[in-house]
Amino acid sequence: MRNILTILKDSELVWQFQQFFGVRKVEQIEHVEGGPWVVREAGQGRGRHRPGSCHGKKTNTDKPSDWLKNTDEGTKNEGEADLRQRNQWIGDEDTIYSSGYSSDGGREESNTIVYEITNYFWYLLFRLGSQLGDENFYAFFFSFWFWNIDGAVGRRVILVWNLVMYIGQGMKDIIRWPRPSMPPVVQLETKWALEYGMPSTHAMIGLSVPASVIIFTMNRYQYPFLLWVAIASTWCVLVCSSRIYLGMHSLADIVVGLILAVLLLFIVLPIVHYGDYFLLSSPLAPSVSVTLSVLAIWFYPGSDKWTPARGDTTVVLGSYLGTQLGNWLNFQVGIIQGVPVPPPYPILWPTFHQYGQTLLRVIIGGVIGVATRAVFKPLSYLTACYILETDTHTLKQQEYHVRNKKKLAAELFYKFLTYTAIGFNVCFVAPVVFRVLGCERPSFYTEL
Repeated sequence: MRNILTILKDSELVWQFQQFFGVRKVEQIEHVEGGPWVVREAGQGRGRHRPGSCHGKKTNTDKPSDWLKNTDEGTKNEGEADLRQRNQWIGDEDTIYSSGYSSDGGREESNTIVYEITNYFWYLLFRLGSQLGDENFYAFFFSFWFWNIDGAVGRRVILVWNLVMYIGQGMKDIIRWPRPSMPPVVQLETKWALEYGMPSTHAMIGLSVPASVIIFTMNRYQYPFLLWVAIASTWCVLVCSSRIYLGMHSLADIVVGLILAVLLLFIVLPIVHYGDYFLLSSPLAPSVSVTLSVLAIWFYPGSDKWTPARGDTTVVLGSYLGTQLGNWLNFQVGIIQGVPVPPPYPILWPTFHQYGQTLLRVIIGGVIGVATRAVFKPLSYLTACYILETDTHTLKQQEYHVRNKKKLAAELFYKFLTYTAIGFNVCFVAPVVFRVLGCERPSFYTEL
């Protein structure tokens, strides 16, 4: 098994996949042996650089949002050396922030891979596939389910997403396998480049979410089962292949992610299904959910460097907790009640008028979500700084580091509260607003 994983981990396999689907290296310029690598699309300026890792070594990379700041300001933050960490795999002259961002990114001697896309059909398709495993997509996906399709299924699937994401993200910081090295790989995405790669949480979610949707609807609705299995399979394959195409995961990351997702579903699905009524009806449900969520954040596996994984996992936990609290309150005040007709139910496709109401709910709900984030994010960050007895401006200027406990605590605090509030408003406040405005979905009140 170890030998198989070693073979599947090979970055050359990723590069061969990229080549097959139209990624071509135009030029490979190595200024510093063993130095960091950036990528640039042919015909674009330095602003299109994408950071990556050098072949066979861990290296520092640039944070896109800070690249110009680092270039223009030079050594402005030299006094914050205690918030930096040195990469053990590169020379003593190179410093690296714990986030993995280079302190001298954008320097002229950076090793550069110039690439071009020869087939934009595959490029756009795989970009779409990658979005199907992204947190931003699932923010829309779950909101749409609650507002327009079926809250009962939505409650179960979002809990599956929450549990699988937490386990997958935690395992990344325990295993600590690097992503495919560059070169030979051309990393076409930087959003997740700072996280470790094993296992692929995109692959885990790309399998577990569509699979759980089918499992929770197959006895609830009348629909062509094989057709939806084919759609779910296509979804999963597209998500997994997109991660290889973008150079973000090896075959080993994908395979292990899929196997782990299958094993977890056997455990998670019964717990989610039979625990749903308890989470709706029990007076203890809110305290249990809040306690477990806080403990999950507190005992999240530590890492040897700062990565976005813990913050992203906190967003997931907060989002789920908010929806759970909103649904619990809906049940407690009598908004959600049982339907007298047992399943399975026929799928009733909306009329033209109902399509308009669907669009209206999405727009109004989206405004509520954006407004909630705009209010809660700064307020919760200020609250965190007050509790930690630190200055907001000073804390924001500091670099992320595993030893900077105050900055980490403030980040987790504001993300948890902000996304808990968003989730609550999605499931409780938004449906109330829909009802007041006369665009509610009637079946929302009967979905147990």
